[in-house]
Amino acid sequence: MALSISSLFRPLVLALALGLAAGCATRERLPAVPPNETRTATFLELTNARFYLWGDVAPLAAEWQAAQRRRNALGLRGVDNMLAISGGGDNGAFGSGVLYGWTERGTRPEFRLVTGVSTGSLIAPFAFLGSRYDEQLKAVYTTVQRDNIAVLLPIATILTGDSVASSDPLAQLIATYVTPEMVAEIATEYRKGRILLIGTTDLDLAQPVAWNIGAIAASSHPYRVQAIRNILLASASIPGAFPPVMMDVVAGGHRRQELHVDGGATNQVFLYPSNVPLRDVPAGLRPTRPVAWIIRNGRTQEQPSETVRGLIQVTARSISTMIAANGMGDIYRMYLVTKRDQVDFNLAYISSRFTVPYDKPFDPVYMNALFEFGRNEGRSGAAWLKKPPGYAP
Repeated sequence: MALSISSLFRPLVLALALGLAAGCATRERLPAVPPNETRTATFLELTNARFYLWGDVAPLAAEWQAAQRRRNALGLRGVDNMLAISGGGDNGAFGSGVLYGWTERGTRPEFRLVTGVSTGSLIAPFAFLGSRYDEQLKAVYTTVQRDNIAVLLPIATILTGDSVASSDPLAQLIATYVTPEMVAEIATEYRKGRILLIGTTDLDLAQPVAWNIGAIAASSHPYRVQAIRNILLASASIPGAFPPVMMDVVAGGHRRQELHVDGGATNQVFLYPSNVPLRDVPAGLRPTRPVAWIIRNGRTQEQPSETVRGLIQVTARSISTMIAANGMGDIYRMYLVTKRDQVDFNLAYISSRFTVPYDKPFDPVYMNALFEFGRNEGRSGAAWLKKPPGYAP
């Protein structure tokens, strides 16, 4: 979850202008992981704590196969439902509403795989654990306001820091819901062969990273609960708006740090890497009748609006347009990959049927209306489309 571009862009532009005039300050950090040691670096002493989604995806494929072996050993069978939840800031009220209404419809399945990015990362643990967490999920998106997410910093602090806002309120919100009890439940489901992945962006490598939350939860490391909270915070930390989250790792016997920010910087939404064809998975370990459910917490394109000529307005509008376009690119890629792999595709997004205007970030009136819209879409089954809008083979 993150504030809108426009609400944070004014102080960000001012800080950049003053910083360029005065000389940009930097903050200290441990050395980054050398590129040739990236694949062997460990987090919390785990080799499977996270996976890189570009390049060699063999470790992620191996994790899926290991999870399937656990399911086979437990005699678990049935449809493999996979859920991907996108970013979208306060539009996450839509996705939470869809899940809530889906429960009321009585057809919401248990998901074998759940992935989340940015605001989707905050929804994902609730979705992963099932409908018993619906009321908590609803509370997150119908009661929070901007002050529960971020506090803008003084200009003097901005000039010597790496963000225009403090993410402490968001960190506190995450800690309220991501309790040791929730982490223990995630660990239990992981041992049953279910997978929860949260996307961040490793700025040192300029690559998307999928964090294996279940494996971290199932570890015996005393830092595991706080680590999961930090990963969720990193996934929702817009670069420049919120400070990056530093992840301590060990590479080549030395302590290093990875700098992680919003997963939306590289992927607005993801399911599984396109270079892992399901047909290449060994027999007996492939998904059974796989079904993909994608929730886009946003529209398929920016709504028309007269743009005021000005540095802040033009730049903010351009960035929001780019984010929307990249999000649709992610959806089209996922659609084509699921068609290739014979995965049943289902997409929900904020359609033109929702007409409540957006006036300010984290407006309770807007978010409650959007939650109810998503809830009605989920309850009626009208939310799901079988292909992206505008797609023509």
